[in-house]
Amino acid sequence: MGEILRAVDLWKIYSMGDAEVFALRGVSLRISQGEILAITGPSGSGKTTLLNCLSALDVVSRGEIYFEERDISHISDNERTKLRGERIGFIFQQYQLIPVLTAVENVELPLLLLNFPADEARKKAIEALSMVGLSNRSNHKPSELSGGQQQRVAIARAIIHNPKILFADEPTGNLDSDTSDSVIQALEELNRIHGITIVIVTHDISVSRRCNRILEINDGILSEINNEEE
Repeated sequence: MGEILRAVDLWKIYSMGDAEVFALRGVSLRISQGEILAITGPSGSGKTTLLNCLSALDVVSRGEIYFEERDISHISDNERTKLRGERIGFIFQQYQLIPVLTAVENVELPLLLLNFPADEARKKAIEALSMVGLSNRSNHKPSELSGGQQQRVAIARAIIHNPKILFADEPTGNLDSDTSDSVIQALEELNRIHGITIVIVTHDISVSRRCNRILEINDGILSEINNEEE
């Protein structure tokens, strides 16, 4: 299994007045194509910071990130935007759906922003909703959907451009256990059927146990833990 992403000695340092806050302290990791990886750790440990840096939403203070062998550590804002639009997907805990748009309109929006023809964007949006089991809810607005359905709409939106890797920040954090299970099942199917690499930040032990590997971050320092002992 080939390597899709590699991080080398990542540091993220924030200035807080006269003080410096070290969110990441020399983090290094490798992610293989097609795996599902969990990143765990207490609140404030650096989980979301790491996810944002790996997914090109944020930049590191020091270190290198290689995505498909390309160094993306110091590329421009426009290049990072282009990379996310073409190769990377991101799922947020809060769904980030636009309330006045239907499910299919929310899903097709990224392609319309990339100037895809409207009919092609709509076709791909319907296909993406079908992939997460929501083809019968395509014309419903977020307020007409359950929390789990809204999160699956967000997943469909994140995969509409066929990303190579999907980052998910606490994707089940607002959901009950049964709904959480349905969301993780949808991610597992995307991984199994379409080969999408998935990186999940989670507090939920039941979620991390279903991943191929578990990494734990504490005070900005990353370590790997035994999945069977988690």
